[in-house]
Amino acid sequence: MANKILSVFIDESGDFGDYNPIAPYYLVAMILHNQDIDIHGNITVMNTHMSNLGYREHAIHTGPLIRRESVYINELMEDRKRLFNALFNFARKLDLNYICPVIKKSECSDVIAMTGKLSRAITAEMTKHEAFLE
Repeated sequence: MANKILSVFIDESGDFGDYNPIAPYYLVAMILHNQDIDIHGNITVMNTHMSNLGYREHAIHTGPLIRRESVYINELMEDRKRLFNALFNFARKLDLNYICPVIKKSECSDVIAMTGKLSRAITAEMTKHEAFLE
């Protein structure tokens, strides 16, 4: 039996700084794609759609898009909504798996405790998806 080849995209949200009630969590999102499933057609459609919207060779960053920051600072709400919807519709059509361990920063006394809790949370989530990861 051939080994499965996975693509993994990892992004985090939050920081390891002191607890702040405005940002009480630390998250690590992992998107998992089995390379045996071809998504080139979906990517081509998305790239064409993005070009039609005036965003050629553009990676959508949802945080700045939602908060109207960075390259989106001058974009109208309608244009930002179109980008968000394009990304949403692209992602929902794909055969992807994801895990997103979350920790409450208020439950961690320091960076060492936070690292341990995060490691356990990642392990627990990966264990839940063990069948897919094999």
